[in-house]
Amino acid sequence: MYYNRIRKRIISPYREICYVKINVGYRIRKLRESKDYSQENMAGELSISTSAYSKIERGITDPSIGRLAEIAKILEVDVTFFFQETASKTKMEDKTEVYGFVTKDDIEEISRQIKQMKLEIASLKKELETKAPVKGKKKK
Repeated sequence: MYYNRIRKRIISPYREICYVKINVGYRIRKLRESKDYSQENMAGELSISTSAYSKIERGITDPSIGRLAEIAKILEVDVTFFFQETASKTKMEDKTEVYGFVTKDDIEEISRQIKQMKLEIASLKKELETKAPVKGKKKK
């Protein structure tokens, strides 16, 4: 019984530290992917091997504060982004943020237009089916 209480005190903070490590790595990976950077690109910018960089993203290796600062600079965020409980506003939620050559609003507008065109095409197909005679059937 006493052993379990001490064990919980020792392991509980350790689990929290592991969660932070994994969460930091996860945020780095998601941010890197949103910017279309490869692990090789990031590793090259940081002057480390791709394997070492991969371990940072997977939470296996603890990056130094200096290394985190370098990663944050490359990914164009503040270092605190990696440690926030919940990200205040990610780039994916920002409708004005440019993704390549378009914004999220542009993508939503294009999606709306595509849906409208699909409806118009379906309507035209029905109209053609009713006007055109069916091949293979002869009128009596």
